[in-house]
Amino acid sequence: MQMKDEGFNIDINVDWSTGLIFGGNEHNCGTWQDKMGESEKAGTKGKPGSPRDGAPVEITGLLKSTLRWLNELSSTGKFPFKGVEADSKFYIVQYG
Repeated sequence: MQMKDEGFNIDINVDWSTGLIFGGNEHNCGTWQDKMGESEKAGTKGKPGSPRDGAPVEITGLLKSTLRWLNELSSTGKFPFKGVEADSKFYIVQYG
């Protein structure tokens, strides 16, 4: 309701050298822990309190936790896959 159109123009990517997800822009909250400004008087209307351009720590932490869990399942034989094929370049990404 408060976000400007620019906030919807985002690209999300993976940095394959680090495995981190990155993207967003200065006009977009990007995660559930942000608050979009609503005050015209304070000059915050349509501006995120803490924009998530770059690699947001909340999503990076969730990714790390998920990969740790999948690696544990895979190494104990409870999950048959060791990784995934990703991106158009067909990276093989292993969990552990």
